[in-house]
Amino acid sequence: MKILKRIERYISAVFTLGRTKGLSKDAHVRIDHLSQDMRSISELVRRHETLAEDLVADYDREKAALERISQSQTALLARMFTNLSRRLDEIANGGKAVPDSASVEVDIPTTSGFDLFKDNFYHRFENRYRGTPEEIARRLKVYLPDVEAAWLQTAQKPVLDLGCGRGEWLGLLAENGVRGFGVDLSAVQIEEAVDQGLDVRQGNALQALADQEDNSLSVVSAHHLIEHLPFDAVAWITREALRVLAPGGLLLFETPNTRNVLVGATTFHTDPTHLKPMPEQVMEVLLETAGFDPVQTYGLNPHERFGEFVSKSDFNDELASLMFGPQDLAILGSKPIED
Repeated sequence: MKILKRIERYISAVFTLGRTKGLSKDAHVRIDHLSQDMRSISELVRRHETLAEDLVADYDREKAALERISQSQTALLARMFTNLSRRLDEIANGGKAVPDSASVEVDIPTTSGFDLFKDNFYHRFENRYRGTPEEIARRLKVYLPDVEAAWLQTAQKPVLDLGCGRGEWLGLLAENGVRGFGVDLSAVQIEEAVDQGLDVRQGNALQALADQEDNSLSVVSAHHLIEHLPFDAVAWITREALRVLAPGGLLLFETPNTRNVLVGATTFHTDPTHLKPMPEQVMEVLLETAGFDPVQTYGLNPHERFGEFVSKSDFNDELASLMFGPQDLAILGSKPIED
């Protein structure tokens, strides 16, 4: 199955190229490599020889089409990726897109090809709606004073960023001399962060945290992660963070502020992977229960029209805050310094 893993890496590389115009030359090189790997499938996966040969032929046709036309190359690459992700599942499951164990009544099982498809969907979704890396980095600068203080108090131990995504936070830390590393499930997001020279690993955030030694980190951060997780997982991360942080270390969560009516009623639900809000009342008590002291919460990133409505003499300030106030919530907890 090593060949399938290598193919998955090429798929991510090819799909990532599609997010930016003007990279068709590089795309052709990647597709050449991909086609070579496709041809080797027929030798390594003999029982699926016909399917593998069809896959190679499909990709040769797609490659030829890509070389003939210049319009909508991003859409073509996306279509190529979707087709290959489905074919990978067929190869892995005896020519079927869904294993025999699955039925209509149960959840769709996890397969490598479908995971890649979802991974690339979410990468495209974030690139379109979350904001540019530069904009995200600008917003994150607000955390630097607290993080640098914790970093100095813990003898400059590293920062662990859970759900690091494209690496905006880690890049900002590096620019300010703070050493950090990150973990994320998304292969596509990780590839983008690696291209920036960042120390990132693909994997599960809970396992990455569990693997850390006691008192080994200065900061554990998670920007827009906890709303994607069940409460038990958030509680486990909070408790485990107290173990791995050195005294004086900092736990930092950022999550949508659903006290903002627009966020709670609309934008929170735009992301299909959001499970439930994590309001400040819950998070404050959770961090206090784990033993963090002090615990601070504050709102960030008000709507661009907030100032306009606050300044209106005929518009209630509290209503303006509820409608156009902070769209994100920051929760910071410090591990007490032992006497």
